[in-house]
Amino acid sequence: MRSIPIICRLEKPDGSSGPRLGRVEIEQTLAGGIGNAGRVVRVGDTVRRPWRPSTPATDAVLDRLAQVLPGVAPKPLGRDDQGREVLSWIDGDVGLPPFPAWVTSREFLISLGELLRRIHDALDGWSPPAGVRWGQELADPHGGPLIAHADICPENVIARDGRAVAVIDWEFAAPGRRIWDVVSTARLCVPFTAPSRRTAAYHGLDVRERLRTLVEAYRLSEPDRAAFAGVLDERRRVGERFVRGRVARREPAFVELWDNAEGEARLQVERGWVETVPVDVVTKVEDGERAALTCD
Repeated sequence: MRSIPIICRLEKPDGSSGPRLGRVEIEQTLAGGIGNAGRVVRVGDTVRRPWRPSTPATDAVLDRLAQVLPGVAPKPLGRDDQGREVLSWIDGDVGLPPFPAWVTSREFLISLGELLRRIHDALDGWSPPAGVRWGQELADPHGGPLIAHADICPENVIARDGRAVAVIDWEFAAPGRRIWDVVSTARLCVPFTAPSRRTAAYHGLDVRERLRTLVEAYRLSEPDRAAFAGVLDERRRVGERFVRGRVARREPAFVELWDNAEGEARLQVERGWVETVPVDVVTKVEDGERAALTCD
């Protein structure tokens, strides 16, 4: 973690500026992430990250959550004199590769499903400000009635005592469906992906049962359960398009991971694996029965 001293001035959402800090603050580069690697830092009890065209939209989402579910996401605090977004710091643990044991626990998945449901319920029916610009890289192609995070992975979840308590990094949030976020979260946190793409931390775990755990904790509706396999393929397509777009822009981390034969093979393997997922992969079953999840 890199630390350098800085002096910051905070620009508030209304455009006014707070007083220049009378002391030197230590800027600590935060680990995790690929697209913003090295550009997200902690300064005191705040986090600074690059300002994007979609930041006013995502800040509106975070303001909404701060009002109705305080603590489940960072609170937007304005913009600093380097032009960066300023967010509140949330204490807790973050699961970074190669992943601590709690990331793979059933308790974590249950708490994550319950947290995602609470966030969706809080955002359902809320009307975002008119005219704001949303990020489109991981957006639900069908849009939807609420704001979906679309990138909930272990690195974007704050946990305490092994339980998910908050979700960070809302860069890709956009209008979408509940099922879009559930599928996105399942892909990254179960992880419900091709076996060859699962990291060593998940080897030996029953991802079929883990998927059911997440879906049951979220209390996914019957129509969304029926749509799961189809949305899984939609999300795979969007994810592949995202990767190829970042490679085309020659972003170093994406070029290193994906612009080679191994990267292309991973995309092809995932494409083939998703095609094997049965339509009834998360169909609700009676208590005591085991779901017929036969796609591992």
